[in-house]
Amino acid sequence: MIAATQSNHPLAAVTATTDTISPLDEARARIHQAGMRITKPRVAIIEALLKHHGPISIERIHQEMGVEVCDLVTVYRCLSAFESLDMVRRSYLHNGTCLYEVTLGKQRHYHIVCKTCGKTEPVDYFPVEGMERMLTGRGYSQISHVVEFFGICPACQQLATTRNAAPAMPVEHL
Repeated sequence: MIAATQSNHPLAAVTATTDTISPLDEARARIHQAGMRITKPRVAIIEALLKHHGPISIERIHQEMGVEVCDLVTVYRCLSAFESLDMVRRSYLHNGTCLYEVTLGKQRHYHIVCKTCGKTEPVDYFPVEGMERMLTGRGYSQISHVVEFFGICPACQQLATTRNAAPAMPVEHL
């Protein structure tokens, strides 16, 4: 008997027919190559991540999928497995909250996170790849790193300046 979460999802049988593979198909291939089943919750998590252009929290992923798809523990376990398969990248807010972003079909990049509003923006240039090549050349394998930048975005700085300014004197009292 096949459980409801096994490979009976309509997208589980989709295969790429062109030279370019979709991120969802790439995810399915990596899950399959790792000897894992392609389940409804796993596909739903990847779909939820693909809807966003930046990192999102586990709780938000679970909320967008809906509780009927799977429980929060399953989301944690799947994201951990996806991270080990290099399908997602973990990043952090300045308060330590974990965020996840799909890496399928994307170049590696880093983020600057606003400490006030939590907005994230990509940082395109970072010479860490050279460090990884050097360490690989020294014989290290499975090299990983965590790099996050935190600051206050221009919009939040402007808002803070506006709030700290003395209230304007009404024109009629001048």
